[in-house]
This record gives sequence, C-alpha cells and structure tokens, in this order.
Amino acid sequence: MKALSLAYALLLLSAPIASAGPAAFDLSWSDCGTFGTLDRSFACNSNSGQFTLVGSFVTTAPVLAASGITCTLHLQSSSASFPSWWGMAPGLCRTGSLASSFDFMSGPFDCFDYWQGGASGGAVMDSPTLNRTTITVTAALPAGSPLVTSIPDGVEVYAFKLVIDAAKTTGPGSCTGCQDGVLICLTSMTITQVPGTPGGDLYVGQPAHQGFVTWRGGLGNVYCEAVATRNTTWGAIKTFYR
Repeated sequence: MKALSLAYALLLLSAPIASAGPAAFDLSWSDCGTFGTLDRSFACNSNSGQFTLVGSFVTTAPVLAASGITCTLHLQSSSASFPSWWGMAPGLCRTGSLASSFDFMSGPFDCFDYWQGGASGGAVMDSPTLNRTTITVTAALPAGSPLVTSIPDGVEVYAFKLVIDAAKTTGPGSCTGCQDGVLICLTSMTITQVPGTPGGDLYVGQPAHQGFVTWRGGLGNVYCEAVATRNTTWGAIKTFYR
C-alpha cells in the first residue's frame, strides 16, 4: 500500500494540468503548486515559527467575474486519535494557532495574485472525529469591488494561505502530537462569480499537480482519494459540462 501511495504521489507531482473539467486545484507548503513543497518537517522543539499552506487553482477556460471562493480541506493523522497539537478548533488545545490570509501583496510571487489584497474571509476547523477533521476556508471581495475582473485560462491563481504557528509545542502547557504524521487533502473549491455571470459559480473537484501535502511524512493518500470520490457527486460533475 505504501508503494502504491508513493507511486501515486509521484504521478501527481509530474502530471500535466488536468483537463477533465474547467479548473483544478493545488495545495503546497510555502508557495503555490510545484513552486511549493509536498512535505513539511519540524523538530517540534520550539514554540516559535510559522508554517504556511498555500492553495491555488488553474482554469482551462476564462473565469469571467470571480468574487469569492470556498475551499474544503480534510486532515487525517497517522495516530489512532487526532493529535492535540493539531486541535486548533475553538476550545481545543491550540485554539488560535490557525489563521487564514488572502493577501499575497508581499509574496510569494510565483502565481497570479487575483485578490490584490482586497479579499477578506476566514478558516474554520471542525472538532475532530477519531483521527480526522475538516477545515473550511472562505473569502470574498466586497460587493462592487473594482478588483472583480476576468481570469485568463491556464494561469495558476493564489486562492488562500493557512498559517499554522508553533505555540504550545514544548514546555509547560504544551500540546502532544506534534511529531505525528498528518495528511492534509484539499478536496474541493467553489469559485463564486458575480450573480448573473454566464456559467455561474465554478466547482473545482480535482488536483492539477498535487492535491495534498504531508506533515512529518504524513501517511498514504488513500484518504484523499476516498474523500474526493465521495465529494464529486453527479451534480458536481454535471457542472463541468453546462
């Protein structure tokens, strides 16, 4: 199973942008798509530092008037129960250690910054079930924003940053499980367009280059595949061919 997962990961990293639908997404550490990295290592010996996840997307047809985005990420740990170090939902061990940003004005600069510092939003982590949980990221431009314009096809666009800090990693009051491997899957995006825009909102349910990342090696990406298959309903598939 590990060999199959590794082979699939390598295939994702080398594959061309998917063409089965009008758009595809990427998830990487530190930067967009193949400019970022697949795995993030941390010695878990400090309470300082930040780790940034970057979501992005590529379209195979122009997006006419994007006004916002909603993204869903699924997390699964290699341990039987979800590590308290990753418990960043309200009331859990590291509440406040997860933040979102949609501002790429100060970099990185390898992909297209559509938001131009004008979008606002947030990220919500659910309480875990067994060794899994979900993060939902939403962002939008203000109504009537002059930043709403078209996105040409074939351009990789920054969608969001998720910033995880290292608070409570060590010492008194620290949270256990930093050293556990975690798999993080970006499983879907919905690009919201201004009401009345031809084609309407755009559902994105497939990876371009890589749709998942790992923390300290993570575990096989079978969970990503299972969640993605479950999320890609026939209704979502039909939107590819409207």
